[in-house]
Amino acid sequence: MRYKNNDLKKGAKFALFVSSYLPLFILVILRQLSDNYNYLHWGGISINSIKIFLSFFGLSSVLTLVSILGIIGLHNTLKNIENISENGFNAQIIDIKNKNSESIGYIATYIIPFLFQSLNGWYEGISILFLMGIIYRIYINSSMILINPILSCKYSIYDIEYSKNKKIKNGFIISKNNSLQDEDKIKLYEIGNKLFFAINKE
Repeated sequence: MRYKNNDLKKGAKFALFVSSYLPLFILVILRQLSDNYNYLHWGGISINSIKIFLSFFGLSSVLTLVSILGIIGLHNTLKNIENISENGFNAQIIDIKNKNSESIGYIATYIIPFLFQSLNGWYEGISILFLMGIIYRIYINSSMILINPILSCKYSIYDIEYSKNKKIKNGFIISKNNSLQDEDKIKLYEIGNKLFFAINKE
C-alpha cells in the first residue's frame, strides 16, 4: 500500500479495522456454522437453495472474505510502515502511558455483546453488517485505529508527550518495544493525525 503525506490509505485503515474485529468475526463464523450445520449440504443450484444459503451462511461468507482481505492487508500495511519508518523524525519522550489495557476494554465493550445475538436470518445479518459499517466510519477517524487486540499481540500502544525541536507535542504510538520509558529517544513516523509508528533511536 502507498502512503501520501504519511497518512494511511483507505485500504490500510480498512485492514486495521478488520484485524481489530477479527476475533469477533471468527467467533461469529464458527457459531453460524455450528448452529446451521444441518443446512450445510449440497442441494443443487436454484433460487430457493441460494436464498437458504444466504439466510443461514451469508453473514459468515461475507465475514470470511473480509477477514482474508483484512489479514493480507494488515500484513502488507505493517511491512510497509516498518520499511519506511526510518524516514521519521527524532523525538524524546517526556511522559508516556501504556494503553495496552485499552484492547481488553475494546473486546468487552464491542465484541462480547455480539455473541449473545441470534445470527440466523436476513435481518440479523444485515443488522450486524450495518452496525459494523457505522463503527468503521467512527473507527477510521479516531485514535481507536491503534486500539487493536491483534496489534497488541506484537506491538505495544502508548499515549505519549514528546519533545521535537524543543516543542512539546503529544500523540498515540505503536512500537515493538514494550518497555519505553520517560526520556527515551525515539524516531517517530507519522501514520495519521497524532498517530505514529515508533522505533528506538540508535
